[in-house]
Amino acid sequence: MKTTFWALVALCACAACADDDDGNRASGRVAVPSDIRIERVGAASVRVSWQDNSTDEKGFDIWVRDAADATNRWIAGSVEADQTRYTISQGLEDGAGYFFGVQGKGTSEAGDSRVVYEFFTLTPSSELPVVEIDGQPTATATCIAVTYRIDNAPSDARYGLCWSADGLPTTEDAMQYGPALPEDGGAVLQVIPNALLEYGREYTVRAFLTSGGATCYSSETKASLGEEPPAVTFDWTKLSHESLPAEIGLYETTGKLNGRNFHAWYAVADLSKGTVEFRVSVPEGAATIEEQSAAFGGDCYVMINGGYFYNGRHTGISVVDGETAGTIPAVRGSLRTSDTEEYDTMYNVTRGLFGVDASGTPGVCWAGTDARGAARYFDRPLPSVKGEARYDVVSAENPAPDIAWTPKYALSAGPVLLKDGKCPFDFTETPKGADYYLSNYEIMPYDIFGVGVSPDRTAVGSTADGRIVLFVCDGRIESSRGATLTELAAIMKGLGCTDAVNFDGGGSTGMVINGKHLNDTTAEASRAVVSTAGFFKKR
Repeated sequence: MKTTFWALVALCACAACADDDDGNRASGRVAVPSDIRIERVGAASVRVSWQDNSTDEKGFDIWVRDAADATNRWIAGSVEADQTRYTISQGLEDGAGYFFGVQGKGTSEAGDSRVVYEFFTLTPSSELPVVEIDGQPTATATCIAVTYRIDNAPSDARYGLCWSADGLPTTEDAMQYGPALPEDGGAVLQVIPNALLEYGREYTVRAFLTSGGATCYSSETKASLGEEPPAVTFDWTKLSHESLPAEIGLYETTGKLNGRNFHAWYAVADLSKGTVEFRVSVPEGAATIEEQSAAFGGDCYVMINGGYFYNGRHTGISVVDGETAGTIPAVRGSLRTSDTEEYDTMYNVTRGLFGVDASGTPGVCWAGTDARGAARYFDRPLPSVKGEARYDVVSAENPAPDIAWTPKYALSAGPVLLKDGKCPFDFTETPKGADYYLSNYEIMPYDIFGVGVSPDRTAVGSTADGRIVLFVCDGRIESSRGATLTELAAIMKGLGCTDAVNFDGGGSTGMVINGKHLNDTTAEASRAVVSTAGFFKKR
């Protein structure tokens, strides 16, 4: 679907009559509209929008004057008072210039405002950039993916997708800038994560390109998220443990997960009582969870392993008692050296982070590191797609304006399992095939992310009422075959979590109560880890 849309914010204005007494509102008149903007929405159509500065007008009149003709043409009258845009679809010629005017209509108590004009030229369509949606979008339960092409793009162009469930979208609606253009000039694949969408709604999506204050739009396409996957629940047995206060509950289950043996535990804490708090620990050197728990001299009630590490160092962001350390570096598209192209391709990423602020309120976000090494937190992922979509390093505006959050304790790992009750990933593959997943935005490696990967798992989440859940399950043993990441997300949802993050799993998985492991360590002795999280006696 080729572009037929071009928008321009006009840069010159011309008044149709003498200025009002105060430049805005004359005595006995309604206030003059301002911020007049003209947007091309067809080969010979424009949309006029404006700022309403009055509370007592009865509507608006729209006027047009040809650039070479002093005659004003009345286009529309009595545009409703609560409207601030109007589309002109007749009487305009491609390539011609016009003055477009807006006038506030008065009531019996107040007269009409003066007419405010903006000049706009309908640039010949042959000179415009072309934005073309390529085929139909791919829609899953986790995202909407759109492929589009860009031709004749200016060097300063920015481009991406905009979408709306309430009509034709513009960049003033929900939007996301796109990844780097393919070097071969091919199509761009861009994903809209479900963190930005709602189930059960149909969205109109357009690609756009902006340059020098102008915006070019593609034709629209429509798509909806697939069916939301259900939660997974088990029969949980509450365990009594003399070392735990009443604010912490401990539970265990043994059963079947999609036909496989499954053994898991979770601890849940109500921090609102003021006697228990959530903390993160990053010691100077690697140590087992038992050793790290013992180092707190009885103040640690429950401890689990934390984030990923390499060569004895935590890889990611940690916040301990308000002090932020570490970075989230660019990652390889593949850790397999045999996958030469992706092994040598680096992706900027955001990674899932769980934390609490000074009041103990939990939060989950996507965290990244900007060009200066500062941590940034976002309500959406940088939607990188292996083999398809590479983005610039994160910034205060990329992938979106960052959120104002100051965690006291936090730890990154990933991926995000739940955000606002929605699992943001699945194992849908791109046209490139195996291991090229459409929604593996965090570029998690094959030993963590995959449809058949079900090792021991560790996760942390929070419920709508602010309780925190620590979860572990055994894997890779006959009595418990572990969980895939999508299963883990469904399990956390079944525990009542609305937000959750996957922590390091496999041989690092562990939950320690009063210095003793709950989970199985026979397959692999308790591993030394570089970060932990848990419930502590409040200081």
